[in-house]
Amino acid sequence: MAGTVLSLAAGGAAADSTPGGMTGEQLYYLLVAEFATVQQESQLAVPAWREAAKLAPEASVLGRATQVTAQFGDFPGALQLAKRWRETAPGNAQADQFEAALLLTTGKDEQAIQLLQATLARFPNDPKVTLQLAELLVAHGRRGEARRLLNALAAKDPQSAAAYYALGRIDLDEKQPEHAIPWLEKALSLRPSWQEAAISLAEAQRATQGIAVALRSIQSFTASHPGATLARQYLAALYLKMGGLTQAYRLYQDMARQHPDDPDIILSLGLMDIDRGNWKDAEAALQRARDLAPQSPAPLYYLGRLYEAQNRWAEALQWYQRIHSGPLYPEVELRSARVEYLLGHHDNAIEKLRTLAAVHPQEAQIPLLETTLLQDSGHLHQALQIASQALQRMPNQPGLWYAQGAIYEQLKDYPAMEKAMRMVIRLAPGHAQAYNFIGYSLVERHSDLAEAQKLLSKALSLDPDNPEILDSIGWLHHVQGDNNQALEYLQKAHTALPDDADVSAHLGQILWSLGRRTDARQVWQSALQKHPDDATLKSELARQP
Repeated sequence: MAGTVLSLAAGGAAADSTPGGMTGEQLYYLLVAEFATVQQESQLAVPAWREAAKLAPEASVLGRATQVTAQFGDFPGALQLAKRWRETAPGNAQADQFEAALLLTTGKDEQAIQLLQATLARFPNDPKVTLQLAELLVAHGRRGEARRLLNALAAKDPQSAAAYYALGRIDLDEKQPEHAIPWLEKALSLRPSWQEAAISLAEAQRATQGIAVALRSIQSFTASHPGATLARQYLAALYLKMGGLTQAYRLYQDMARQHPDDPDIILSLGLMDIDRGNWKDAEAALQRARDLAPQSPAPLYYLGRLYEAQNRWAEALQWYQRIHSGPLYPEVELRSARVEYLLGHHDNAIEKLRTLAAVHPQEAQIPLLETTLLQDSGHLHQALQIASQALQRMPNQPGLWYAQGAIYEQLKDYPAMEKAMRMVIRLAPGHAQAYNFIGYSLVERHSDLAEAQKLLSKALSLDPDNPEILDSIGWLHHVQGDNNQALEYLQKAHTALPDDADVSAHLGQILWSLGRRTDARQVWQSALQKHPDDATLKSELARQP
């Protein structure tokens, strides 16, 4: 408050002015505006700043009025003030940048680009303007223009870490990670503690050299910067990608000790407790996250997920029913329908899904859920009908084709299954699971193993760390008679999915075939504790030594 008021008081005296140079009316509105801002009274602050800017149209007042009005969410009003601020302070690049940001916020992207281009012509040596314009150009697909701007900035200022980082991000966006690496390394050499640069470098290394190299890179960074929370969260994500739930969990436990009042960290810890089956700890963490962020629906949503994971459907539904709006609400509606179905309220659940489908006829997730519920409860022909009807409305949805193909597999209509899965591949060439589905089906039926190998190799190249694909490749080697090679893949798959019934059954059979019968029984027995009704595991354990 003092800065704005004193800057105006230092100006020339006006008629009927206070001793400091301000009129009484100017001082009144400035004080009211600042007081209301501090008290977060937006209904008073915004009109007070508007009046103060009218009575004292100086750059300092207009700038403050613009920023506060935007802070309280009145973006059209803030844009009007920003234009006056820029006109009053033509030598202030910050005014131009703020107006450009507001133009973006109000959907006037092209005007923002034009403004920043004009600003850059007036302030060619202001790196902030260059970086803001480059970011905006990238967002609109004009990467070539952005690259030229950033290269020019780097030539003018070789110490601009931000320019090198932005160039690296462009290369990553253009799927050229090998070109991104030197830019990102340069950015990090100039700003060794820059978390985002370290994360982007690890992403580029992962794409070019594999996940293990990325892991070592980010481990090295976090070891040198133990307070780098974003980088540590990325490290945890890599651990999870590699099946290292324990390592990720320990990392989040340590972050939770360092930041006990960070709701996002506490929430993530609760989610990992759900994955680990630590129901009591998960509930405690989620309730703590709820206390820390009482306005957020996320803890409520994940408390519902927690009870779902325990098959406690009624309690899950109670949590979901506390969410009535927001970005999670569409997912909550679907999960509520699923839970109602599992509670035995089949008609209510199906009616809810069909009502949702009528309101959102192009939302594929709604018929997908209905298809899954019917399929899981054994109503395969009804499930197939729902999927087929949805495909008539949405023929370009790979998820619906995949669901249809999975049903055809259960109905043993293998040509129809393959046709549906190849449609998935045509619509989504990077859909590794579609290649895996056809390949594994061929392996299970001992049909055209050469084609199965081709398909599974493609799946593995698209998603080399996917344990389901590793399981399929391992099982292919077993069927081909190479159990030593099969063991390598099945052990990797089992490390990532230690409780999966199918993976455990496969690994046990490989171990048994290699004469390691005690090990095989241990794998089967461990999996049977999680899946006590699994017929395959029971059958395997019944084998005679």
